[in-house]
Amino acid sequence: MSSESFAAALQAQYARRAGPIGLTVEELDFEHFPAKNGYPGIPVKAWIRFPNCAELVDGEVFAWTAKAAEVTWKDGPVTYRTWVWSSAVTRREEMMNRNLGERTRGKNSN
Repeated sequence: MSSESFAAALQAQYARRAGPIGLTVEELDFEHFPAKNGYPGIPVKAWIRFPNCAELVDGEVFAWTAKAAEVTWKDGPVTYRTWVWSSAVTRREEMMNRNLGERTRGKNSN
């Protein structure tokens, strides 16, 4: 790994430790765009903003509005949750062909 790429990776790692940057209450505007909830979560890939960088994560959406989604994801042992614009979120393709029972079977089988 070159020193430049190592420095970039290190900067991204430290930026993530600062915590994700989510949408504000004013941006979410729940009065005009009420949140809806669903379980089990919808598997997604989402762009999460951190100071000085963004990262594409594998996560789940349990709540959403007409213009935003609340993404939950794990980074090592830590679970994060933050609201992002809906355009930053796409469904994970490997889950698109599975039905609800197939998606939840592993979580409920023990």
